[in-house]
Amino acid sequence: MLIPSYAQPMQIDHEDEPRGLWPAIRARSGVILGATGLVAWLALLWFMFGDVL
Repeated sequence: MLIPSYAQPMQIDHEDEPRGLWPAIRARSGVILGATGLVAWLALLWFMFGDVL
C-alpha cells in the first residue's frame, strides 16, 4: 500500500544540530543584527529630532 507523502510522519533532523550559546547566536544572527539596527535607527531619530518630537 502506498502512503501519500503528507500522511507520513515528519523526519526529525534537528537532533543532529549543535547545541550551545555560540551555535544559537549564529543561527539567529540575522534577527540580532536587525533588532540592533532598528534600535540604532530609533536612537538616531531620537537624537536628531528629539526636541521636536
